Parts: sequence; structure tokens; C-alpha cells
Amino acid sequence: MSNRRRVIIIVTSVLIGCVLSYFVFKLRRGGGDLTSQDQGFLITNFTFSLAIILGVGYFFIWNKKKDL
Repeated sequence: MSNRRRVIIIVTSVLIGCVLSYFVFKLRRGGGDLTSQDQGFLITNFTFSLAIILGVGYFFIWNKKKDL
């Protein structure tokens, strides 16, 4: 599997998780509008999830190329 395909799969899975989180927040609000705190939490969740997963993935790909 190529590195590009791995990144696409990772980004897609994070996006699906964030969409599910969005719907959970909507259900919790009874279908109403999200507060700015909810929106901030969802944006933070998406950003850190993507950064951590891509960072760890890059670390392992880099180590694999160096045969560590």
C-alpha cells in the first residue's frame, strides 16, 4: 500500500469520526443549533486527531525507510 493511500484512509476515517461527533452533538441539543463552545470542541477534536494520527503515521513511515 502506498503512503498516499494510507494518508487518504487516515484522513477519511478522521472525517467520518468528526461527522459522527457532529451528529452526537446535534442529538444532544435536540436538533437545534450548536453553541460556539460545541463548534470549538469539534474543530479542536478534528485538528488534534488529524495532527496526532498523521504525526504518528509519518514517524513510523520515516523509521521504516531507515530500517529502524
